[in-house]
Amino acid sequence: MRLRVAGINHNDLLGRDRLWDWLFRMKHLEKAPPAFVAVEYDEKIFRKIRQQRPRLRMLAEEAWPGSSPSVLKAIEHSLAYEGDLHEGVFPGIETVWLDRSRKVDDPTIVSEYARDRMAIYKSFAPSGQKTLSNASLRDMSDTAWTRGSMPRSGGSERDARFARVILDRLRSECRGWAIVIVGSGHASETEGSMANRLRREGIKCQVNQLRP
Repeated sequence: MRLRVAGINHNDLLGRDRLWDWLFRMKHLEKAPPAFVAVEYDEKIFRKIRQQRPRLRMLAEEAWPGSSPSVLKAIEHSLAYEGDLHEGVFPGIETVWLDRSRKVDDPTIVSEYARDRMAIYKSFAPSGQKTLSNASLRDMSDTAWTRGSMPRSGGSERDARFARVILDRLRSECRGWAIVIVGSGHASETEGSMANRLRREGIKCQVNQLRP
């Protein structure tokens, strides 16, 4: 089994466009659909977060009232884009939830996800700005990657868990190819990252970091 791994930035306002283009490239490069698409969420948590996209748009319109509908739409659909975007390119393909059964001690982490994401986006934009343009989104996208945390040597508990979930899935199917969409740190070459752990198990990982 070959894994096509997309390393994304969860806070990248233009990450959705990059991932969409990448998914279509994979569709044209491969002769058959992927066996599955693995994403960095628990399914129940993701569905609660996805419902907050309209709320994020409302918050963006309050913060930047002069912005065009297309800019506001881009902000709205940036929320958790990496969890379901593949459904528009590979409909009907199995989704593997890498964070399945994840426990969240503070429920507001999920219920206030849009509010907290908006605070991050505001920190990317110039103070006092009332209108965002497409150029603004590009600048904020660059900032998201500049501020992104560096992967730590040895990886994390989540790196180990993600690798374990994928390996468990591969035991039932070892031919063909599949897609994995995770934060760039999990897809890095760093010792202990998810991708590094899978390679040590003999899994071929073809990684693309979807940077600006």
